[in-house]
Amino acid sequence: MASHNLKEYINETLKEKNWNAVDLVRLSGISASDISKYRKGTVIRLKAEVFYRIYTAFEHSCSKATKAVFPNLDLKINKYKPKQRNAFGNFMKQFETNVNSLEEVAAKTGINENRLKELYYRKGVVEAYELLLIEKAVGKKQGELFEEIYS
Repeated sequence: MASHNLKEYINETLKEKNWNAVDLVRLSGISASDISKYRKGTVIRLKAEVFYRIYTAFEHSCSKATKAVFPNLDLKINKYKPKQRNAFGNFMKQFETNVNSLEEVAAKTGINENRLKELYYRKGVVEAYELLLIEKAVGKKQGELFEEIYS
């Protein structure tokens, strides 16, 4: 799990824009009680949707918000090395069309396969840093998946 500076990002941006919390509530669609928690820094896990709603309310790019909220997040993607196949496995490769498989995304991002299964198949809620890593792993621009999922 990546630590975040959402508290500082919100409070500094509100001050820069000369806004109050009510403005952010109105523009983000996030409840006043949740905004209060984020401003106090009491929320450990930052959901991707919350991150998206806040940076779009501030009219910031995903890149700008990422630099402020996750200054220490390493967005370098690991090299994916598929498992070694035997002769039959190599033969069957010609019939496969799988790109960006769960296994590949896990290897590239460092996100545990079980965590990805929770996100892909169950009721897991994707965190902002996870979606940033997944975007990079599947070759999308920063913020592109946020926009596709949450706009």
